[in-house]
Order: sequence, then C-alpha cells, then structure tokens
Amino acid sequence: MRRLTIALLLPLALAGCSGRSYVMLAEGGGAGVALGDDEPPVMLTTPGQGMVIGGARTFTVSELRRQLDFDKALAARPALPERHLIYLGADGTLAAHSEAAVQRVLEAVHRRDYPVVTVIGHTDTLGQEAANVRVGLRRAQAIADLLSARGLETMELRVESHGERNLLVATPDATAEPRNRRVEVLIR
Repeated sequence: MRRLTIALLLPLALAGCSGRSYVMLAEGGGAGVALGDDEPPVMLTTPGQGMVIGGARTFTVSELRRQLDFDKALAARPALPERHLIYLGADGTLAAHSEAAVQRVLEAVHRRDYPVVTVIGHTDTLGQEAANVRVGLRRAQAIADLLSARGLETMELRVESHGERNLLVATPDATAEPRNRRVEVLIR
C-alpha cells in the first residue's frame, strides 16, 4: 500500500511543479551537482534528474518535458570555443603537420555566424622575456596573415603574444622546447 501511495503522490507533486522553474542535470553532467544549503546537500547525479528551484527533492524529467523546456535554449547556445595549435619551423615556415591545422581553423571559422578569432604567439624560455614577447608576436602575426591570405573571414581578429608565459611544456628558464614554440588560434 505504501508503494502505491508514493507512486500516486509523485505524479501529483510533479504536476503541481510544472509551472515552477527547475534545474536538470544534462547529459555529460559529470559526477553530479550539489544543490542548496542543506546538510547534506541535495545531489543531482543522473542525467535527466531535476529539482524545483527552492525545493528539496529530486525527480526524473521525462523526455517530452526535456524537449519542451530545454531544446530551444540548447539550440540557441553558442558553439563552444575551439583551440588549434600551429607550429612553425626554425625558419618561420609552417611545420609539415601544421598545414592540416590551418585548414581546420579555416573550416571551424566558416561554421560560425560571427566568429571572433584570437591568434596568440608563444615561445620557449630561451632568450630574454621581452625579446620572447616580440618573437611570439611575430609568429602570431605571420599566422594571422597566412589565414587572411587563405580567405579567413571574421567579425574580429586579434593578434597577441604571450611570449614565454603559458608554456605548453613546463621547463626551467633558458630551455629549448620546440612544443612551446607555437601559435594558438582560439575561435569563439
């Protein structure tokens, strides 16, 4: 009898919540989300599990409810930023494997309505920090020019240098590391 009562009350309780705002753990929601100030907090641990805002109990959101409540919002969200690495040889030309990366950048930019592209030059820790900033800027500008020559169309193009800051491979000062000599292209 107790199971029957709970089975009947749960749909009634949820029907009463249909006009209230709620949160739901989406697919790929990770290990879960802790909600509220209660000790212990209410946990959403399963994709499709929801909780009325200000409530204390979780419930399962039906597929139809998910579609009605979230599909338009999910379709409207912007694409996640993309990051591409391009490497130059010692002579400043594209490394052999970077040609494909340049093509992927152009394709990714083309898929976006109003792309903002940031091209960031990086160096290893050889040389003085101020000189490395200039080297990184020259690398970034060379890639920005190459992308533009190949038809890059953006709403905004930024060119920056991080020099020897933000190393891909942590090294001590005055260390040659080819993987740190790169250009990073961020597409938003």
